[in-house]
Amino acid sequence: MKTVAKAAATSVAAWTLLALFVIGMMTLFRIAGIPATVSGSDLIGADGTASVVDCAEHGPLSVRGAGYYWKCVADVRTGPDRPTSRVEFGPDELTPADLGRSVFVDYASHDWQRNVPHPYNFLAAVGPIAAGGLGFIGYAVGPGIFLRWLIPSLRRRDKVTQSPDEPASLDLPVDLKLPVPDGGDRTGAVAAFVFFTATGLGFLVVAGTMVMATMRLRPDDVVTFLIALPFVLPGVGLLAVIPSARRRLRVTSGASLIPARLTPRGFEQTARDGTPLRIHWSKIKRFVFVERPGDLVEVHLSIMGDKADEGLAKPFRTPSEHGYLLTPFLPLREAEHLSAVVENFKRGLTRWPTREVARGGLGLIRPTKSTVVRLKNATSGVTTERRISASRPSLIRMTVMVLAAVLLTWSVVVAASGTVAMDLFIVTAVVLVYLAASLYRGNRGSFVLRKDSLIWQERDRPKVTILYADIDNIVVKPTPSGNGRWYYSVDVVPSEGDEYVLAERVGAAAAKRLVALVQPRPATATSLENHS
Repeated sequence: MKTVAKAAATSVAAWTLLALFVIGMMTLFRIAGIPATVSGSDLIGADGTASVVDCAEHGPLSVRGAGYYWKCVADVRTGPDRPTSRVEFGPDELTPADLGRSVFVDYASHDWQRNVPHPYNFLAAVGPIAAGGLGFIGYAVGPGIFLRWLIPSLRRRDKVTQSPDEPASLDLPVDLKLPVPDGGDRTGAVAAFVFFTATGLGFLVVAGTMVMATMRLRPDDVVTFLIALPFVLPGVGLLAVIPSARRRLRVTSGASLIPARLTPRGFEQTARDGTPLRIHWSKIKRFVFVERPGDLVEVHLSIMGDKADEGLAKPFRTPSEHGYLLTPFLPLREAEHLSAVVENFKRGLTRWPTREVARGGLGLIRPTKSTVVRLKNATSGVTTERRISASRPSLIRMTVMVLAAVLLTWSVVVAASGTVAMDLFIVTAVVLVYLAASLYRGNRGSFVLRKDSLIWQERDRPKVTILYADIDNIVVKPTPSGNGRWYYSVDVVPSEGDEYVLAERVGAAAAKRLVALVQPRPATATSLENHS
């Protein structure tokens, strides 16, 4: 009964959103043709004059969408010696306020219009783009899934035709295929991220323009304000699912599947060179499952012993706060089955931190407790660690990004108010193209500065810890620039041995910040030099 109710609710919600979107599209096309004002007209460029004969109000729901609008019939005269012709004008071109006076009109877009600017004509092109974007999303989701949202009987028919699922066995051995992000092609993920971002912002711009146009002409028309929701919801939804979509696309766009097995003897894998590896159950401390957006789960393995990781294949040796990260992309159903198998074999060996209530001290939740600890350390003079992202943007770049956002917002507001600001659009486009071309292309990671050590943690690689007592100096050197960005290498001069490179390419702002925040070394160590 619960499944039937859920399917019915999903179907009603899907049909409602589809109907609202269709009504919103019709409203969008109506708003695209409305004039900038209905309180006057311009003599310059007019093709004739119109005398209103009759007006009728339509709404709140019609073939022109949602909201109220006027449609008027007027006699149009194109010259003093020419006869008049009766013309039905478009929505809100003329209003009852024009009765008894002549209105200058012109013939444009194969129709008669009030001779004033029509600033929202671009919505006529935006509408099909929005419809195409929604259609592409439906295609990406899958026509079958889309139809099952609308027609619950198809879902029930699928369940009838399919053989009933047998309960998954909880006995060992169990074969696993763990996706790991080592060398997968990320082009598809980047393209999808750009598409979701552009389409989501496009929906929001359309909704904002509809609201602005309605506020100018009919500020009391609440229905038209509500009809902007079909554009707001997809826009917000697309932007909200970006993290989940990126995780899923990293799996489908080329993440390697590493085979492994859970047997009564332990966690077995095969290295890339064919060498069999195994960690016995006696050395396994815990399997940790951390849920992430998109029904994906990070699986971590905690091992006992200093050299226990020798039994792990190289793709599984990424250190994490729970031990070692086996995979960040395991589907939720497979993760729950894996957890059940482990618990069935050895109870208490799994943990789901995201399903626990994390408390500490006098019942304080973890964020509050960490804040109290930081304040206590600050008042007691304890030096806390400092973190520097290798891709840290410079102050100039952050300023340019803020100015670009302001220009973009300003240009959209100006366009929605009835004035075409192409110069602002062009300037913003140039700035955004520059920012996109000069994206960070160095090492992805972060420096962690502690009281006695420096840690370099690069993405998908083991972290490197350097004790200040074991080195003579840390040197920052310039490297070849690229695409308008400056990069630096971070080199370490050890007390014994040759100088080596800690990070090959980091941003200029990160290098300067590293120089400014590096902790004091012993008296025998020289000061940090910047050879830029």
